[in-house]
Amino acid sequence: MENTLTVTEVSRTYGVSARMLRHYEKLGLIGSDRKEDYAYRVYRPEDIRRLRQILVLRKLRLPLKEIGAILLDPGPAAAISVFEKNLSQMDEEIRSIQAVRSVIDAFLQALRQRQTLPAGEVILQDSRLLALADALSPAATLIQEERRKIMEHLKQADQASQKLKDVRIVHLPESNVAAAHFVGDDPESRAGEMISEFVRREKLWEKHPGLRLYGFNHPSPADESGYHGYEFWITIPDGMEVKPPLQKKRFAGGTYAAHMIPMGNFEEWEWLNEWVHASDEYEYAGNGSPENMFDALEEHLNYHDHILETREGEPQTAQLDLLLPVRRKAK
Repeated sequence: MENTLTVTEVSRTYGVSARMLRHYEKLGLIGSDRKEDYAYRVYRPEDIRRLRQILVLRKLRLPLKEIGAILLDPGPAAAISVFEKNLSQMDEEIRSIQAVRSVIDAFLQALRQRQTLPAGEVILQDSRLLALADALSPAATLIQEERRKIMEHLKQADQASQKLKDVRIVHLPESNVAAAHFVGDDPESRAGEMISEFVRREKLWEKHPGLRLYGFNHPSPADESGYHGYEFWITIPDGMEVKPPLQKKRFAGGTYAAHMIPMGNFEEWEWLNEWVHASDEYEYAGNGSPENMFDALEEHLNYHDHILETREGEPQTAQLDLLLPVRRKAK
């Protein structure tokens, strides 16, 4: 197949991680192919064209569900409907913002004219201000509040103190694991399939009902290929033997700062890292080496059910826990 690009080439050219490409594929937004006698997936010109369309629509802040509706419609009807809906919402938001701005401006002018009185008294004594505030519709107030939340969410990228409000401190138990490591094109998928084959062959859910799946970037030394690696760990019962290509390892467990994300939101790794560095109570406790992702882990949640629901290949994960090793700061 001529004019095709590998996962790595697409990732480098368009700034999309291999994992996000797989996520788009699982949602049916793009396709891929495999060359004859070639183990890795490749993307044809029509796949690249579809990816470029997705990237443009994402910049317009459209959710993937709406993007799918647009791209899977052979005509313009879906796109017209989505854009009309979004423009209507934006127009309503603009009207709400303008209304709230008018009230705030009126409050400001009143306060400037009565600087000897407390602000609360000025507000309650001015019937005109109260009438303006009452005129604001609940919808306008809600839309303004929603906008405020969105803006706060965007500001989190620059303000560590406001980043994550839902970080949990968890203890992961020490355990034996079967490890699958792959370096090359699309390593997450390749290592994930190795783990899935092992779990199904051993019916691991019966032997170890509490199985948990962890993963982390594990790149090889830099070389001309530019490939990176990924390693998965699946917990196994004591005494279980593991055969190549998997390896049996011992996971030491420990204390971690945990933050749950939907599949694809990997930019929140930076948020979790900054939360830890800004914490008054905890500090980073990893080894500081990029070779194994600074001892950070990604736990694929509810793997037990996913492996039973998927007959072959790597199960689709909807949610991940980002896990960063921490310890309490010395008093």
